[in-house]
Amino acid sequence: MPGVTMDEQKDWLKSLYPEVRNILRNSIPDTWPGLETAISALLEPPIMTEAILPLASCGAVGGNAKDAVHIAAALMIFAACLRLFDDIEDQDRAGALWEQVGPARAWNYASALQVLAFGILSKAPLPRKQFLSVNQLFIDSFLNLAAGQDRDLQGQTKTIEEYWLTIDKKSGCAYALACASGAIVGTGNPEWISACRSFGHHLGLTIQIFNDMESIWHPDGLTDLKQGKVTLPLIYGISRDHPWRDELISLINSQAIDINAERIKEILDRIDTKNFMLWAALKERKEALEALESCPNTDGKDVLIAYVTGLFGDLDSLEQNV
Repeated sequence: MPGVTMDEQKDWLKSLYPEVRNILRNSIPDTWPGLETAISALLEPPIMTEAILPLASCGAVGGNAKDAVHIAAALMIFAACLRLFDDIEDQDRAGALWEQVGPARAWNYASALQVLAFGILSKAPLPRKQFLSVNQLFIDSFLNLAAGQDRDLQGQTKTIEEYWLTIDKKSGCAYALACASGAIVGTGNPEWISACRSFGHHLGLTIQIFNDMESIWHPDGLTDLKQGKVTLPLIYGISRDHPWRDELISLINSQAIDINAERIKEILDRIDTKNFMLWAALKERKEALEALESCPNTDGKDVLIAYVTGLFGDLDSLEQNV
């Protein structure tokens, strides 16, 4: 998926990436050098795009982004932990770590990374009040993410309302954490912190919508349909009135999504599901951009704007191809 480009990342931002990676390298315990296996991809350029968010958010509220480098490093470890857990649960991506070392060792790595993220946070040179706020935000966010993942694993996403509740707790919460944590480091102004949190929340929903669309029409591994998952495209299909609605509902109720994946995809194409997905993503982008308006620093805001806008690539081309 397209994202913010290197040209759109300011020099002040790019200059911080080596420091973030050094924090990661220095966080690997001497007693367990093998843990580097789980984060080796994070130690080399390009930087994980999510790491841009706390740095840019800190800048957007008028803070010094350098103060957020430990937040960015902790967030990268946090994201790696979540992706490891997700890979173990889904087992749908070829070459993932669980496939190389086995699910048990991959689970062990993921658990260690969760602790390591908080270890990095504990070393951030922040005033105590700021540290406690960021630390609590990480704790609350992880618990919300876990609750959302549990809803997903139970299949509690069969209506539009259930879907939004699940992705609010997962993607919305994760990206809100990335932006709000950086903002907390940069300012004590609650309005600006809330603005960055709201931007991150809507950014996360935008990304999830695109992920749901790509996992059916441009998958990296097994499609969601082949895995029997009910995501937004299929929920849209059973929520609107059309000649094949009862057929889709029957396939879901009989747990026959995986063996009828091509038929379901054909129906979703007939009812212009991708156009709906694009509309939903554009709506979330609008909300994200409006949330940023109160933030005072143009440089930081420009990076965040480029981040969410870059997800859409060439919008004219995208609209022609949905």
